[in-house]
Amino acid sequence: MEISIITASYNCQDTIEQTLDSVLAQTYKNWRLIVFDDGSKDSSAEIIRRYSEADNRIKLFRHPGGINKGLPQTLQKALACVKTEYVAFLECDDIWDKDYLKEKVNYIRKNPEAEIIFNKVKCFDDKNRVKKLTLFNKAAEVYLKILNPFSNKYNLNFPLFSFNPIPTFSCVTLKTDLAEEHGFDAPYPPQEDYWLWARLSFKHKFHFIGKELTLWRLTQSSYTMKSLGNDAGQKKLRRAIKDLYKKNNPASYFFKAGLSNILVFGFHLISFISKPVIKAFLGIKK
Repeated sequence: MEISIITASYNCQDTIEQTLDSVLAQTYKNWRLIVFDDGSKDSSAEIIRRYSEADNRIKLFRHPGGINKGLPQTLQKALACVKTEYVAFLECDDIWDKDYLKEKVNYIRKNPEAEIIFNKVKCFDDKNRVKKLTLFNKAAEVYLKILNPFSNKYNLNFPLFSFNPIPTFSCVTLKTDLAEEHGFDAPYPPQEDYWLWARLSFKHKFHFIGKELTLWRLTQSSYTMKSLGNDAGQKKLRRAIKDLYKKNNPASYFFKAGLSNILVFGFHLISFISKPVIKAFLGIKK
């Protein structure tokens, strides 16, 4: 089984080598990496080109004229190059554990019905953000287990109405035809993944592997981290998600909205109760 990997790159000269090295270090070797550069102004493309010349499994693509078209169009162009049944996403500043692909492929072979598989992540880099997001991810993991204590297969339709329990694009592998069917057209591009999961959640289950197979880099300057402070963008996304739920099942919209709010309240309660325990476990004093 060959797995395609999509990496959208933009001005990532300081991180892209670690990202590419983590793919080259995979214990599962049957992969093809599609790196689509979105008009980088630094030396990103030159670095990627050097890697592609050294290993023909790595392919570099750019928009005509090397212009910048934004994340949605870049992901869409990269997806058009995928010819395999499953595609994995890896952001240009994140890192995979050497067994990432091996674990995903083994899971698919044991669970052939699995269409969307995500895994546990480990945060690194900016210490303050690492503390906050690590606490959030731990609480989300407990929350999911409460939703379904007897399985690692989740219906995320209710929680996704209010928040995204999947940490980063870099921990998700899914069937290519699902991405092709829905495409990339988020009303707020930095959270393209959240928008995709919300749409998929109406008909598809999400499978979870409880192993830290992804290193999620958290920096003040990253595209995703900047988006979290954009109130206007967040509100636009929230409105679009509410409209999405109304459109897909208008009869049960208010029931779903009410139940989702209860679930979110429960999530925050779990976070509040478990915070001292998690802090002690992680050795966080403040």
